[in-house]
Amino acid sequence: MALIAVGMLEIFFHGDRRLYRLFLIKPEEVQAVRMWAMNIGAYNITFGLGLASGLWMVNFSDNAASGTAIVIFCCASQFLLGIWLWITEKRLLVSAMGQSLGPGLALLFYFFFR
Repeated sequence: MALIAVGMLEIFFHGDRRLYRLFLIKPEEVQAVRMWAMNIGAYNITFGLGLASGLWMVNFSDNAASGTAIVIFCCASQFLLGIWLWITEKRLLVSAMGQSLGPGLALLFYFFFR
């Protein structure tokens, strides 16, 4: 899942110059933003695991309603956090769209086409 992959990049490669366009972290700023990058990476991995767990519950357990609630919460959070990312850093529009588009479409389809 994309959230888990991005989380791994944030944790292990936030200082890599090849990923500057993704994270906007300059080499001289790596130590200053390390704690934030590590924590945001962990949040992304946690949300990815939450989505995977919720989808598993929806499809393979007797508790589909709880799984649905987890998936809706994770999608709504990622949708709103993507908008917040763009509000707080206009240069990350593509990242914000990537963060919001999938979860936003999932919510749209769930609420209007189920």
